[in-house]
Amino acid sequence: MSSKYEGFPAIAYAGLWFLKTFGKLRRQFPDLKIDIVFFVTDVPPATLIKIDKGDFEVEILEDLKDVKDLDNIECDAYLALSTDDLAGGIDSIMDGVAQKRIKMKNPNALGILGKILSTVVA
Repeated sequence: MSSKYEGFPAIAYAGLWFLKTFGKLRRQFPDLKIDIVFFVTDVPPATLIKIDKGDFEVEILEDLKDVKDLDNIECDAYLALSTDDLAGGIDSIMDGVAQKRIKMKNPNALGILGKILSTVVA
C-alpha cells in the first residue's frame, strides 16, 4: 500500500490495491483498460485512475483545478462532482447528472466504476 495519497486518491488507491492484491482486479476485469479522471470539485486537484488488465495506477493531476479544463485531459471518461454528491451515492450522482451539476464524459464509465466498487465491497 502507499501512504503518498490522501483524500479521494487514497480511497481509490486503497480499493484498487485491495482488488489487485487479492487477484480480484485481474480475475473480474481481465480485459479492462480504461483511464478515468475524478474531480471532486470542492477538493481539487483531480485524480487520474488508469486500469490496465489487472493492474492500476493513480496519478494526481496537480494542474487540473477547474471543471472547464477536463475537456483538455486525454482520458476515456471523467466525472466532476462535489463531495456532497459523492457521499450521497448513486442516487445523488444520477440526480446531479440529470440536473447538470455533475459533469461527465462517457456515462458507460459509471457502470464500470459501479462494478469495480461493488467488487471492493463484496
